[in-house]
Amino acid sequence: MKIMLKEKVSDKIKVRDIKKWNKGDIITITSGCGSGKSYFVKNVLYRLAKEENKKILFLIHRKNCVEQFTKEIEKDKKEDVIDIKTYQSLESKELNKNKQQIDFSQYSYIVCDEFHYFVSDSAFNINTDVSLDLIININSAVKIFLSATTEIIDKYFKWKGYETISYKFQIDYSFIKSLTFFNKDNTMESFIEEAIKNNNKGIFFIQSAKKAYELYKKYEKYCLFNCSSSNLEYYKYVDREKISKMLIKEKFEERILITTTCLDSGVNIIDEDVKHIVCDVQDISSLIQCIGRRRIQHDKDKIYVYIKSISNQQLGGKETQLKKKLKMADFFRKHTIKEYIEEFPKRYDKTVMVYDVVTEDRDTATKKLNKLMYYKCKYDIADIIRMKKFGEYGYCKYLAHIFGFSDNYRLIEEENKKDDLEEYLESIADKRLLKEEQKELIDMIDLRDKRNRQQKSIKQLNLYLEENNFQYLIVSKRTKKNNKQIRFWQVIDLVEN
Repeated sequence: MKIMLKEKVSDKIKVRDIKKWNKGDIITITSGCGSGKSYFVKNVLYRLAKEENKKILFLIHRKNCVEQFTKEIEKDKKEDVIDIKTYQSLESKELNKNKQQIDFSQYSYIVCDEFHYFVSDSAFNINTDVSLDLIININSAVKIFLSATTEIIDKYFKWKGYETISYKFQIDYSFIKSLTFFNKDNTMESFIEEAIKNNNKGIFFIQSAKKAYELYKKYEKYCLFNCSSSNLEYYKYVDREKISKMLIKEKFEERILITTTCLDSGVNIIDEDVKHIVCDVQDISSLIQCIGRRRIQHDKDKIYVYIKSISNQQLGGKETQLKKKLKMADFFRKHTIKEYIEEFPKRYDKTVMVYDVVTEDRDTATKKLNKLMYYKCKYDIADIIRMKKFGEYGYCKYLAHIFGFSDNYRLIEEENKKDDLEEYLESIADKRLLKEEQKELIDMIDLRDKRNRQQKSIKQLNLYLEENNFQYLIVSKRTKKNNKQIRFWQVIDLVEN
């Protein structure tokens, strides 16, 4: 029984629509993972191109995807029309003018798969703007951009003044059975131990290759490890034969697959036994793509999602770092190159947001701004501000809102903290709490304001207890001892009293 999707790309975009597209047009298609974006290209667009003796250039950003897609194209004997290349290959050829350039005139359609790549990878790949600018400026072909996460790049296109023909499909996250957040790295070890104990299967997406490998080593007997081939330090531990087999069969034999975001898009895992997806990934577009790797097969096929949370304090730290990153670029946008050099003498922009480039006559050089990277930083700051508006646990609430969970989610360590606090309150109920005991109670509750200052007033502490449904009240009392007034706190059990 296949899942009944509300909309599939090939149901909405017909051949008659494609025929209306003109050379140079920018087409954006936003639809969820598994909604048939690739199917549309490899079937509907392919058939039309073949009939009209035209060619398609299919651009992908992950080597794993290239391997999987190439085998599909060869199996279906469609390589006569569809060529597959990576964005990185375009960037390399464009930056190294001595290399043989790609002849784009042979293609009538240039398909940019998972085009969120241009912004999501811009944090560590300073050349994503090279491939995007190159593609945008090709006027001999229709440019088709596909992704499930297009908001930021759509806004970037508008910011740059590009006109687009956009198709948006409703994205449904009802396949997520439960949403859980966790704070600590060792919680992931608990997840693996529980999976081993209960004979469950899951995929762990971890941003850091080092952290992913170290987790894998602890449970090597039950796990399969994967990372990018560009990460030479850890790629040597990847079982390439098993990964290749996984890409062909679209499933893995081990209990747990531990991978970096090199597997965040394009790759399909079709295995209903894989019920658990754990993500330690900060970029939200990449995180959504990671969750989408597990392809849903029918209406009752659900998954459990676990996401590493980011505290409001950490969000504030990220915001500060992003603003520092933008300092030189912001100045550059408002001043001349001469003023920029005078403001930052002998300074090199470590972010490479402002960079040197040889002019067209190749006799002089100038400075340019990586507008894509700049816009990504600005967008991330705006995103953090949106998250902080949700209040405490803003990141969690923001993601829960995206996935349609509202307040119906779990925060594991917070639940554990509340259980511990419940036991503690029960143990000190009706006792007289002097200064040391009061400090212990304050530390157990550990209520903090937006500036991370610990709250110590009875009023604030009681408000926290009330809002979190604790049946306890802290009161201030006084008594006499040896003719001296002694102040103390007392925790009252509201149920028993």
